Amino acid sequence: MVDICLLGEEEMSLALSNGGDVNSSNSIMHKLLHIALDYPNDDPLLQVSALDQLERLAVHDDSQPLNLARADFLLANDFLRRGLLCLVGSPGGLSKENEEKEEWGEPDPINGGAALRLLTEICRVGVANSASVSAATRIKFELLLSGFQKSLHNFHPQGELERLSFIYAVSSLVGSCAIVALSDVANRILSDTVLIQEWLSLHSRLSQPKLKSTVLSSLSQVLEPTMWKGENLGLNNTTNDTTRPSDNVAQQLYQAFGHANNERDSTELILASAKSPFVEERLGAYNMIRALVMRGACVRLLLLYDDGTGGNGSSFLEWLLNPDIESTIEGKKAKYQIVVSMLSANGDLLGGLIPARSLRHLEEWRNTGPHFITTVPWEMATE
Repeated sequence: MVDICLLGEEEMSLALSNGGDVNSSNSIMHKLLHIALDYPNDDPLLQVSALDQLERLAVHDDSQPLNLARADFLLANDFLRRGLLCLVGSPGGLSKENEEKEEWGEPDPINGGAALRLLTEICRVGVANSASVSAATRIKFELLLSGFQKSLHNFHPQGELERLSFIYAVSSLVGSCAIVALSDVANRILSDTVLIQEWLSLHSRLSQPKLKSTVLSSLSQVLEPTMWKGENLGLNNTTNDTTRPSDNVAQQLYQAFGHANNERDSTELILASAKSPFVEERLGAYNMIRALVMRGACVRLLLLYDDGTGGNGSSFLEWLLNPDIESTIEGKKAKYQIVVSMLSANGDLLGGLIPARSLRHLEEWRNTGPHFITTVPWEMATE
């Protein structure tokens, strides 16, 4: 059934209807929702299989573009929202919303993780289609975001896999609010210092370069949503300001990254990771830098940074132009993408921010490719 729904908008609409009655309780999709979301459930294994099938509906790529019927179902279906929130600790039920002052419980021990993953993917659908859905859908999506925020406060990850899920979940939640202003809910989530600090803190992950890389990459994807799925953003494959958080929100999150790590300078933290001996951590830092250089306000912060040591690589520009810092193929390609993105997005600004010689060096690097190196002329000694 899910395979049929993925074929197109007409097929999805038929799955949601029963003889022309849209969103009928007797529709095929509603039966799947009951299997996936009835709580408590006598068959948790069948339930997790149904949840996995619902997660497939949130996939959007070139082979399965996300249509409006599928987006509206994921973002605004009341039964889906209430059922998923029940699995992650909501005191409400499938037929009623939870009360504002009711205390939330722990996620379902068997299928709470699957529900958390699906909520994460639904948030990404909201990011991808922020400019396409109706006002009524946004209001329903706002309810989902508010409940998702409460559930994450009660989620206490144990082990690396659960921590990875938590990082993805919070970044998707924050990204959904950063894209479109959703009244008080968006402001409340963006101002949730407890949740954002747990997401962005690197100190609890000092010996875990993979987790540090995930934190950096997840923040980069919030700042620059086009990095989530390559350059494909669903229904509206654009990179204009309607699909990106504002510069004010981007700088707010950038500063929050420093506040979450003992009030250190955010650029200092990122460049420290960019010089890490672990390639995973370096690649995460490169993703973060690439997202920053695509914004005029942020690229200025990077180019003005200097750690004051006076050594090679003390400034951002010196680090970027130093070919000896990165030796891996993946790292060279990632640094090349930084150069391409910076020149493409802010080429007009760079002329007034960096020396002309450095700008020519970057343009030559872009034209040559990832393995560009600076040649040093040698003169033969005659005496």
